[in-house]
Amino acid sequence: MEEQKNKKNVAMVAIAVTATIGTELAVTTLLGFYGGKILDDKLGTDPAFLVAGVLTGVAIGILGIIRTMQRFFK
Repeated sequence: MEEQKNKKNVAMVAIAVTATIGTELAVTTLLGFYGGKILDDKLGTDPAFLVAGVLTGVAIGILGIIRTMQRFFK
């Protein structure tokens, strides 16, 4: 009985970490995309800030994933 409860808890933690990682990467990438698009529209620099924003968002998302994984495996 106790073993089944423990397996269920481990599964729930794994689902939570996976959801956190996916959400974190998606949100930071979208923020970078929309931030870059707004800057491009205001400054008239067609894809420059959009590309930079997406790359920055992905980089920040990856750093967040690394921190999440470090906390998970601690």
